[in-house]
Amino acid sequence: MQNKLFILLLIASIALSPLRLHADDNTEKSSSVVIEPQTTAENKEANPQKPKYNRRVLLTVFVNEQHDKNTEYLSVSVPDAFSSPLVKTGNFVVLNRNSVDRYLKTMGVATTELYSEENAICLGKAVGADVVVVGKFATVGDTVTIEAKAVDVQAGLLSVQDSEQIKTNTTMFASINRLAERMSVPMAEKMKPLEVPPPPAEVVLDEEQVVAEVKRIEEKKTVATPLTIREHWLWLDAGLGLLQPFGTNKDVIDYDGKYPYQLLNPGWGFLISYESTLPDWRLLNFLRNFHYLASLGYARFGGTVDVISTTGTALLTAEEMTFQQATLQLALGRRFAVWRLTLMPFAGFSIDFAKFSASKAEVLFSGVVPGIVIGGRVIFFHYADIECGGGYTVAFKYLNEGNIFLSHTINLSVGYKL
Repeated sequence: MQNKLFILLLIASIALSPLRLHADDNTEKSSSVVIEPQTTAENKEANPQKPKYNRRVLLTVFVNEQHDKNTEYLSVSVPDAFSSPLVKTGNFVVLNRNSVDRYLKTMGVATTELYSEENAICLGKAVGADVVVVGKFATVGDTVTIEAKAVDVQAGLLSVQDSEQIKTNTTMFASINRLAERMSVPMAEKMKPLEVPPPPAEVVLDEEQVVAEVKRIEEKKTVATPLTIREHWLWLDAGLGLLQPFGTNKDVIDYDGKYPYQLLNPGWGFLISYESTLPDWRLLNFLRNFHYLASLGYARFGGTVDVISTTGTALLTAEEMTFQQATLQLALGRRFAVWRLTLMPFAGFSIDFAKFSASKAEVLFSGVVPGIVIGGRVIFFHYADIECGGGYTVAFKYLNEGNIFLSHTINLSVGYKL
């Protein structure tokens, strides 16, 4: 019996020995696997990831340069369009601009002066912004030109600048969004998240700091800062004219040795004009919304008259009178949007180099003729940078010794925006 029991135990021990060896092999393998995660944890502790801080961006109200009530809503709509594209980049946090007016009053800076980089940097420091987006827009007819700048407050430099021309129609907001998205890409590339915490969102300046900032801004104001979008046009006006003696309606006039001409002498002429916005001189701030026109032109008038002496003697019969003038003209005008048209009334002065002669006599007059010009132009067609329209001009011309005449001109106009 004991021999049988011993034999069974021996057989069982032999059968279990491969299982024990296999278990030992698994133990060794599992112990070798545990070493790798320990090494990874050590590497992470040796190279910890540095925290990043998104830049705080302030979107200011855009300046409505021409104070156009019809497009005033763009002052807020345009900067608001930047919010979503900037947040999507993952580099920016948009600040609330409720406190902007308070800080501008403290610094003595008007809202219309926000487009200045110096003022944007000062405002950014005051509210704790790392980036300040400023802009302005001007309306001409149904076209709005928008300019925007992103200023890096910490670097104290202009970072990104762009512009867009939009039409005031159903596609205008798509154009505004296109500008915002186009600017957000280089802004994200140039202004990465910060590695140190940004300053608080609200930084209250003490009295000494406020005085220093105001003084520095006043000193900067002595340097001319562009406040308007400079725009330029070149115009060609050509048309028909009429020459009319002022205060008389006689077809046959009395001749007393002066300058005879009848009621309406038909003629023709042309005018080449340069139109531009006014320079950014502080002296001209009250004329900020006006344009000036500098013109050179030529006109020729002719008519047939009977020249009679004061005693009733016919001196000349059916005399061909000719009046020629080379004109230098300077005027101020302002553009208005009327329905789908652009209306531009203007007024100014002119200096003519005139020659008044007759076919059967010598030159009756040759010299300088001063005058006053009043008129208007209506632009009814736009294509790219080309504008077409028509206009009417009346000029008061003074020869001498009380001899005054009116010069009427009706013309077609073609302009090119430079």
